[in-house]
Amino acid sequence: MLLFLQARAPSTSPPHLGQTPLWWEVSLTLKTDGDYKLDEGGPAVVGHYSFAIRWTGWLEKDDHDYLLYRLDCRLCDWEAQERSSLTESPGVLTTNDFRERPSFALKYIIRDKDDLRLDFIVDRMAVPQADPEDAFVLLLPSSETNGQQESQVDYNACVIKGSNRVEVPESDIYAGPVAKTFTWAWKHQQWLPKERRTVFTSQSHKVEVGLSIIPRFSRPKSVRP
Repeated sequence: MLLFLQARAPSTSPPHLGQTPLWWEVSLTLKTDGDYKLDEGGPAVVGHYSFAIRWTGWLEKDDHDYLLYRLDCRLCDWEAQERSSLTESPGVLTTNDFRERPSFALKYIIRDKDDLRLDFIVDRMAVPQADPEDAFVLLLPSSETNGQQESQVDYNACVIKGSNRVEVPESDIYAGPVAKTFTWAWKHQQWLPKERRTVFTSQSHKVEVGLSIIPRFSRPKSVRP
Protein backbone atom coordinates (compact mmCIF):
# COMPACT_ATOMS: atom_id res chain seq x y z
CA MET A 1 0.00 0.00 0.00
CA LEU A 2 1.34 3.42 -0.96
CA LEU A 3 0.33 6.65 0.74
CA PHE A 4 1.40 10.20 -0.07
CA LEU A 5 1.74 12.57 2.88
CA GLN A 6 3.61 15.78 3.63
CA ALA A 7 5.68 15.80 6.81
CA ARG A 8 8.81 17.16 8.41
CA ALA A 9 11.55 15.09 9.94
CA PRO A 10 11.16 14.83 13.73
CA SER A 11 13.80 14.96 16.38
CA THR A 12 14.46 11.48 17.71
CA SER A 13 15.74 10.17 20.99
CA PRO A 14 18.14 7.24 21.32
CA PRO A 15 16.30 3.89 21.52
CA HIS A 16 16.14 1.81 24.65
CA LEU A 17 17.73 -1.59 24.46
CA GLY A 18 15.36 -3.99 22.69
CA GLN A 19 12.99 -1.23 21.59
CA THR A 20 11.22 -1.83 18.27
CA PRO A 21 11.30 1.02 15.72
CA LEU A 22 8.00 2.84 15.20
CA TRP A 23 8.93 3.76 11.64
CA TRP A 24 11.88 3.99 9.26
CA GLU A 25 13.19 6.96 7.35
CA VAL A 26 13.72 5.97 3.70
CA SER A 27 15.75 7.78 1.06
CA LEU A 28 16.62 6.59 -2.44
CA THR A 29 18.91 8.25 -4.96
CA LEU A 30 18.93 7.02 -8.56
CA LYS A 31 21.56 8.13 -11.08
CA THR A 32 21.49 7.18 -14.75
CA ASP A 33 23.64 7.74 -17.81
CA GLY A 34 22.32 6.49 -21.14
CA ASP A 35 22.35 6.60 -24.95
CA TYR A 36 20.01 5.82 -27.82
CA LYS A 37 20.26 5.60 -31.59
CA LEU A 38 17.98 5.30 -34.59
CA ASP A 39 19.83 4.22 -37.74
CA GLU A 40 18.53 3.94 -41.30
CA GLY A 41 21.77 2.56 -42.69
CA GLY A 42 23.09 6.05 -43.28
CA PRO A 43 21.28 9.01 -41.71
CA ALA A 44 20.87 8.54 -37.99
CA VAL A 45 19.69 10.07 -34.73
CA VAL A 46 21.99 9.76 -31.73
CA GLY A 47 20.99 10.82 -28.23
CA HIS A 48 22.61 10.95 -24.82
CA TYR A 49 21.07 11.71 -21.44
CA SER A 50 21.87 11.67 -17.74
CA PHE A 51 19.80 12.42 -14.68
CA ALA A 52 19.61 12.04 -10.92
CA ILE A 53 16.44 11.57 -8.86
CA ARG A 54 16.05 11.67 -5.08
CA TRP A 55 13.05 10.14 -3.29
CA THR A 56 12.43 10.54 0.45
CA GLY A 57 9.72 9.14 2.71
CA TRP A 58 9.13 6.69 5.49
CA LEU A 59 7.98 3.16 6.20
CA GLU A 60 5.66 1.83 8.92
CA LYS A 61 4.82 -1.73 9.93
CA ASP A 62 1.21 -2.75 9.29
CA ASP A 63 0.59 -6.27 10.64
CA HIS A 64 2.60 -8.50 8.30
CA ASP A 65 3.10 -5.81 5.65
CA TYR A 66 4.45 -2.27 5.45
CA LEU A 67 2.97 1.11 4.57
CA LEU A 68 5.09 3.44 2.45
CA TYR A 69 4.68 7.21 2.78
CA ARG A 70 6.19 9.73 0.36
CA LEU A 71 7.66 13.00 1.56
CA ASP A 72 9.32 14.29 -1.59
CA CYS A 73 10.52 13.22 -5.02
CA ARG A 74 12.60 15.53 -7.16
CA LEU A 75 14.62 15.53 -10.34
CA CYS A 76 17.96 16.84 -9.07
CA ASP A 77 19.82 16.81 -12.37
CA TRP A 78 18.74 16.39 -16.01
CA GLU A 79 20.86 16.76 -19.12
CA ALA A 80 20.07 15.57 -22.62
CA GLN A 81 21.29 16.03 -26.18
CA GLU A 82 20.10 14.66 -29.51
CA ARG A 83 21.88 14.93 -32.86
CA SER A 84 20.03 14.16 -36.08
CA SER A 85 21.28 13.76 -39.64
CA LEU A 86 17.92 12.62 -41.02
CA THR A 87 17.31 16.02 -42.62
CA GLU A 88 19.36 18.06 -45.06
CA SER A 89 20.35 20.39 -42.22
CA PRO A 90 21.65 18.31 -39.29
CA GLY A 91 20.20 19.54 -36.03
CA VAL A 92 21.03 19.37 -32.35
CA LEU A 93 18.52 19.38 -29.51
CA THR A 94 19.59 20.17 -25.97
CA THR A 95 17.94 19.66 -22.59
CA ASN A 96 15.49 22.55 -22.87
CA ASP A 97 14.26 21.24 -26.24
CA PHE A 98 13.12 17.89 -24.84
CA ARG A 99 9.35 17.74 -24.40
CA GLU A 100 9.53 15.14 -21.61
CA ARG A 101 11.51 14.85 -18.39
CA PRO A 102 12.20 11.73 -16.33
CA SER A 103 9.40 10.91 -13.88
CA PHE A 104 10.03 8.48 -11.00
CA ALA A 105 7.62 6.38 -8.94
CA LEU A 106 8.50 4.23 -5.94
CA LYS A 107 5.32 2.16 -5.85
CA TYR A 108 5.83 -0.35 -3.08
CA ILE A 109 8.21 -1.93 -0.63
CA ILE A 110 7.03 -5.53 -0.68
CA ARG A 111 7.70 -8.16 1.96
CA ASP A 112 8.82 -11.32 0.15
CA LYS A 113 9.68 -14.09 2.61
CA ASP A 114 12.68 -12.73 4.56
CA ASP A 115 13.36 -9.76 2.28
CA LEU A 116 11.90 -6.35 1.53
CA ARG A 117 11.88 -5.71 -2.22
CA LEU A 118 11.45 -2.30 -3.84
CA ASP A 119 9.12 -1.77 -6.80
CA PHE A 120 10.05 1.40 -8.70
CA ILE A 121 10.20 2.73 -12.23
CA VAL A 122 11.29 5.78 -14.20
CA ASP A 123 8.55 6.31 -16.78
CA ARG A 124 9.53 5.66 -20.38
CA MET A 125 9.83 8.41 -22.99
CA ALA A 126 9.44 8.69 -26.77
CA VAL A 127 12.52 9.32 -28.91
CA PRO A 128 13.78 10.76 -31.22
CA GLN A 129 12.42 14.05 -29.93
CA ALA A 130 13.17 15.67 -33.29
CA ASP A 131 11.14 13.21 -35.35
CA PRO A 132 7.89 12.04 -33.67
CA GLU A 133 6.88 10.03 -36.76
CA ASP A 134 9.86 7.70 -36.24
CA ALA A 135 9.57 7.64 -32.45
CA PHE A 136 10.23 4.49 -30.46
CA VAL A 137 9.96 3.80 -26.74
CA LEU A 138 12.99 4.72 -24.65
CA LEU A 139 12.96 2.51 -21.56
CA LEU A 140 14.39 4.00 -18.38
CA PRO A 141 15.46 2.22 -15.18
CA SER A 142 13.15 0.01 -13.14
CA SER A 143 13.65 -2.51 -10.37
CA GLU A 144 13.35 -6.23 -11.00
CA THR A 145 10.13 -6.34 -8.98
CA ASN A 146 8.54 -3.83 -11.35
CA GLY A 147 9.92 -5.32 -14.56
CA GLN A 148 7.99 -2.83 -16.74
CA GLN A 149 5.25 -5.38 -17.34
CA GLU A 150 3.31 -3.01 -19.60
CA SER A 151 6.23 -2.76 -22.03
CA GLN A 152 6.66 -5.08 -25.02
CA VAL A 153 10.34 -5.38 -24.03
CA ASP A 154 11.32 -7.59 -21.09
CA TYR A 155 13.39 -5.06 -19.16
CA ASN A 156 14.81 -7.58 -16.70
CA ALA A 157 16.02 -9.86 -19.51
CA CYS A 158 18.08 -7.00 -20.98
CA VAL A 159 20.17 -6.34 -17.86
CA ILE A 160 23.68 -7.21 -19.09
CA LYS A 161 25.71 -6.49 -15.97
CA GLY A 162 24.94 -6.31 -12.26
CA SER A 163 21.38 -6.72 -11.00
CA ASN A 164 18.29 -4.52 -10.72
CA ARG A 165 16.98 -6.58 -7.81
CA VAL A 166 16.78 -3.90 -5.13
CA GLU A 167 16.08 -5.51 -1.78
CA VAL A 168 17.24 -5.71 1.84
CA PRO A 169 16.81 -8.47 4.43
CA GLU A 170 13.88 -7.52 6.65
CA SER A 171 15.90 -8.28 9.78
CA ASP A 172 18.49 -5.65 8.79
CA ILE A 173 16.11 -2.72 9.25
CA TYR A 174 15.53 -3.76 12.86
CA ALA A 175 19.24 -4.16 13.58
CA GLY A 176 20.21 -0.57 12.73
CA PRO A 177 20.62 1.85 9.81
CA VAL A 178 20.87 0.25 6.37
CA ALA A 179 22.89 1.78 3.52
CA LYS A 180 23.23 -0.17 0.26
CA THR A 181 24.22 0.57 -3.33
CA PHE A 182 22.90 -1.30 -6.37
CA THR A 183 24.32 -0.98 -9.89
CA TRP A 184 23.46 -2.45 -13.26
CA ALA A 185 23.91 -1.93 -16.99
CA TRP A 186 21.09 -2.42 -19.49
CA LYS A 187 20.96 -2.68 -23.29
CA HIS A 188 18.35 -3.41 -25.95
CA GLN A 189 18.53 -3.42 -29.76
CA GLN A 190 15.92 -4.23 -32.39
CA TRP A 191 14.78 -3.65 -35.96
CA LEU A 192 11.52 -1.72 -36.21
CA PRO A 193 9.26 -1.70 -39.27
CA LYS A 194 8.37 1.81 -40.36
CA GLU A 195 6.47 3.06 -43.37
CA ARG A 196 8.16 1.47 -46.45
CA ARG A 197 11.39 0.82 -44.54
CA THR A 198 12.95 -0.80 -41.50
CA VAL A 199 15.11 1.08 -39.00
CA PHE A 200 17.57 -0.15 -36.39
CA THR A 201 17.18 1.13 -32.84
CA SER A 202 19.59 0.78 -29.96
CA GLN A 203 19.36 1.99 -26.37
CA SER A 204 21.42 1.45 -23.23
CA HIS A 205 21.95 2.90 -19.79
CA LYS A 206 23.95 2.46 -16.60
CA VAL A 207 22.28 2.85 -13.22
CA GLU A 208 23.38 3.45 -9.64
CA VAL A 209 20.83 3.32 -6.83
CA GLY A 210 21.70 4.35 -3.29
CA LEU A 211 19.24 3.20 -0.60
CA SER A 212 19.16 4.33 3.02
CA ILE A 213 16.74 3.01 5.68
CA ILE A 214 17.07 4.43 9.20
CA PRO A 215 15.00 3.18 12.18
CA ARG A 216 13.18 5.86 14.18
CA PHE A 217 11.70 5.57 17.64
CA SER A 218 9.34 8.57 17.87
CA ARG A 219 6.43 9.54 15.64
CA PRO A 220 6.87 12.11 12.85
CA LYS A 221 4.84 15.30 13.19
CA SER A 222 2.53 15.75 10.21
CA VAL A 223 2.04 19.18 8.74
CA ARG A 224 -0.66 20.17 6.30
CA PRO A 225 0.37 22.05 3.16
